[in-house]
Formats: sequence, structure tokens, C-alpha cells
Amino acid sequence: MMNQLIQWLKIQKDNFKNASWGLWFIDPPKDVSLDGYRIDKVIQYTDLVITIYFSIVILTLLYFIVKYRSRPGHKADYDHGNSKKHVMATLGVGLLVFFSVDTVIETMSFRDLKEAFWNFPKGDDVVRIEVMPQQFAWNFRYAGPDGKFNTDDDLVPTQNQMHIPVGKPVVIQIAPWDVIHSFYIPNFRVKQDATPGMINAMWFQATETGEFEIACAELCGNSHYKMKGYLTVDSQEDYENWLLSLAPEDDEEDEWDDWGDDEETAASDGPPSNWGWAWKEIK
Repeated sequence: MMNQLIQWLKIQKDNFKNASWGLWFIDPPKDVSLDGYRIDKVIQYTDLVITIYFSIVILTLLYFIVKYRSRPGHKADYDHGNSKKHVMATLGVGLLVFFSVDTVIETMSFRDLKEAFWNFPKGDDVVRIEVMPQQFAWNFRYAGPDGKFNTDDDLVPTQNQMHIPVGKPVVIQIAPWDVIHSFYIPNFRVKQDATPGMINAMWFQATETGEFEIACAELCGNSHYKMKGYLTVDSQEDYENWLLSLAPEDDEEDEWDDWGDDEETAASDGPPSNWGWAWKEIK
């Protein structure tokens, strides 16, 4: 029995060490991004510190419950807790929590923002994609041979289907057709709101190939549950072949030509006929 207990404790120890979020009972989505570990580290630190403080509070409560329990010969001492020592103790604990949790997390977050998430990549290797969510689907747009967006040769895949090459930075610019949405890829630890009247941006980079889910992290209507997209990370060759498959043939009719006769139909039953914008360079 003792050997079984020791073996179980070793397994839990290994699980704890290998858990990416620091808690063995949490199974987060696999991180397949270049900078996703930064998000995990913030979560790990937050979980660790809060667990320590929570344990201290529980142990303290148990100690006081036992020490000051009702028993014969013990007289209750009523106290408002507003004496100088109580105020100083409360202030000290509050400052300890503030500097060990809020200050550290903010420092880590702004460091990661400056080093990675706000440091948008530049150059010819960057993959640029425009994203336009609508009720209730994801629309994607790639620049055509002219390298510009919102032109006749743009490549527009089937709704909810997004492809990127592995190992290359991907910059997303996003604006909604209708209401607020939120572009969320759990396996990449990135999320960006799509706000009406604004063009927002984010970037990420895949470290391995595979298929991953795109979710909407903002309640956008009664069919919000339908906002499920698919991100496929291809090899460079497969990605280029996929782009070639999107190029329209001269004699091929656009499968979406029937959509978009009016905004109401476009927004509810298919992709809008005219959407996209000139790429906004991020300085």
C-alpha cells in the first residue's frame, strides 16, 4: 500500500512539472506558437502566487477556528479591528499582495507586449491576412499577385477556412461586418477584438503544422455558437499550392456571385460581395 502511494505521488509530481500552466489538473490547448509560452508563464505565476496566498488564508482560518472556539472557561473578546496594529497589518498584507501579484504581472505583461506582441514583424516573409467576421462566420482575404489588398486579384477562400505557412510570421488585420466579434486561437494564445469602425491588428507565428480551431470570444448574437473556424498550418509548399487553388479561372464563375445583392442578405446568409480594405501599415 505504501509503495502504491509513493508511486502515485511520483506520478503527480511529474504531471505537475510537465503541466504547461503549472497545475496538474489543467489540460490547456497545446501551444504551437512562437510566443505562446509568454502567456503561459504569466498564468503559471498567477496560479502559483494565488495558490500560496489561498493556502495561507485557509490555514489561518483553521488555526483561529481551533484557537478561539467556544469552550468552558473561555470568554469572548469583542474587537472592532480598527486599532493601529490592525490597520497596519491590513495595509501591509494589502501591499504585499499588490506588489507580489499585480505589479509583477503587469511588469511581465508589458515586457512581453514590447518584446513580442507589439513588435510587429516587417519584411517580405510576413504573411498578411485580412479577417472580417460577420454573423455568423469568418471571412478571410489574401493579397493576389499584385501584393495589394482590396483589388480584383485578391484571394478569398471559403468561409471559416484559414491557411498559413509554418515558421513564418503572420500579421492579421481585422474589422467586423456588423457587431463586435473576437478572433481567438487558443493554440496560439492570441485573441483580438473586431470592433465596428476600427481596424485592429495582431501577429503570431506557428511552430508546427496541423489543424486548429478558431473561436469567437465575444457574444455576437443568438447563433454565436456557429462562429467556429479552422486554421490549417501548412508546409510552405502546401501553403503555396493552396493559394494557387484559390486563383479564379478566367472562365470560372465566382461561387459567391449570387451573394451580396443587399447588405441584409450578405450579413445573414453569406459573405458580403464587397469587403476588404487597403492594408494599413503598422509603424
